[in-house]
Amino acid sequence: MVPDRAGDDDAPSDKAWTIHAAIVGVNMGNMLFRGLELNPENPDMGAIIGLAVLAAALPFQAVFFLINSYIREFENANDPEYVMLVRLSIICQMVSYLSLLGIAWLFYNTHQYIGIAFASGAIIAIVLVRSAMNQAATLRESAI
Repeated sequence: MVPDRAGDDDAPSDKAWTIHAAIVGVNMGNMLFRGLELNPENPDMGAIIGLAVLAAALPFQAVFFLINSYIREFENANDPEYVMLVRLSIICQMVSYLSLLGIAWLFYNTHQYIGIAFASGAIIAIVLVRSAMNQAATLRESAI
């Protein structure tokens, strides 16, 4: 969902902010606790791969929060800088969503059925949330 401009109450960008904050929390929790479980002499490469995916996504998640905060200050949505920042925000959102693959890999590494169940649920949840947010934006635009 494209972040909305400043001044919109209960905007989709607020919801995106909340979703990504939750994803960051899950990622950081997994990195901390699963990282502490690693055996330094013989680390599990499956866990290392999953944690590496999470670590690679964290900078994109931080940049999403920075861009989203900055975008809220714009008054003119037609400004080229605004459009560029919105596109960067969307890229960061997608990388954040892809970090769920790292969580799925960690679960798969625990047991394949757990990993498959999580990956399936995450895909369905993302599709449902994104379609609901797009539908809400469409309904809001048609009401104007």
